[in-house]
Amino acid sequence: MPKNLFSVIPELHSIADPAASGIRVPFVRPVLPSFEALRPAYEEIISTGRLTKGRFVEQFEQAVAKHLGVRHAVAVSSCTIGLMLVYKSLDLTAGNCGSRRRAMEPCPVGSMEPLSRFGIVRSGGRNEPVGEVIIPSFTFLAGPATIVWNNLRPVFIDVDPITTNVVPQAVATAITPRTVAISACHNFGNPCDVAALEAIAMEHSLPLVIDAAHGFGASLHGKPVGSGATAQVFSLSPTKLLVAGEGGVVATNCDCLAHFVRLGREYGNDGSYDALFAGVNGRMPELSAATALAGLDILDTVAAQRREIATLYRSELSHLPGIGFVEGQPGAQSSHKDFSITVDPSQFGMSRDGLRRAMALRGIETRTYYNPPCHKQTAFEHFHDRHRALPATELLAARSISLPIGAHINEAVVAEVCATIANAKSM
Repeated sequence: MPKNLFSVIPELHSIADPAASGIRVPFVRPVLPSFEALRPAYEEIISTGRLTKGRFVEQFEQAVAKHLGVRHAVAVSSCTIGLMLVYKSLDLTAGNCGSRRRAMEPCPVGSMEPLSRFGIVRSGGRNEPVGEVIIPSFTFLAGPATIVWNNLRPVFIDVDPITTNVVPQAVATAITPRTVAISACHNFGNPCDVAALEAIAMEHSLPLVIDAAHGFGASLHGKPVGSGATAQVFSLSPTKLLVAGEGGVVATNCDCLAHFVRLGREYGNDGSYDALFAGVNGRMPELSAATALAGLDILDTVAAQRREIATLYRSELSHLPGIGFVEGQPGAQSSHKDFSITVDPSQFGMSRDGLRRAMALRGIETRTYYNPPCHKQTAFEHFHDRHRALPATELLAARSISLPIGAHINEAVVAEVCATIANAKSM
């Protein structure tokens, strides 16, 4: 590892300055491979005209599967599409105990019968699904959206206020006969307790779907996150450590589920031009795959630089009263997709929103994830049981603020951001 990672990052070619007026320190800038690293692949793709369904998607899938230690990595057009196809592939219906019990079991090698395995009817339709999926409310809105798109009901639960991830015991408590799946998230890149969640899922014969949108660059006990659960679904959008422009990856050890997702991203067409089920166009373009494939070569450096930024932020801010940090479980290494802090107004002397305004006056862009939380959003609030209190979620939504992070951040920028926070009350 280079002694000073900041000296390496300029070689990785961040995008140009944003055009937004008044912003001196943008919230994020992606780190991309150099154009010289991308040139051969781009020239091949453009000269051949093979813009989709080519060798770069296949190579990227193989490289990611090896990196994550899984049997299958299926490239899709976005993390959202990946989640939609995973839920569809499970054919989740309340009371479908057979497919729920098998969903957490490994498939036999070479098994290619996802439709029958998950109870999906080839013709004549299927029963209207009525199942429920347990999911944290303190997460990105794509999570519950993909559940609703599959005619399922999100059941929102609270998170740990320190890790910002779901509490396994809260998941277990929320399970009812109508529960058909469990969803969790590596929030801000902080790995959730996959092993504990897997144990609960196995005990209740439920599939476990991990929203791993923030997961590239994160590890648990020295291994990249991605190898546990029924499936983990990653994002490759510009705010992430591994960037394709837009794109996603479904990581799974289930042969059947992987086969189904591959069919699903091709409209449900197996090549016979007969749609076996209602799929979507979820393909990843070749240019995106080539970009992400080259990005794998610099992922470790990008992750190390973010860790160094996070360490600097914590060192500079830890002495301030009322400032809290996201903490990981033992053995967890965050990707630091975001560096999020909390602001306790009674100790800090200013609200989170007041601090954000003060930082904006200095041209420092921040974000407030996830405010409002999902259970209070227009599209999902009618699903929420108002008798189920989510105090940690609502506290985090009111107090959490994410600081600038990415290729443009160095020691000087960290010092300015932290000085702005320290002096915000006097502005």
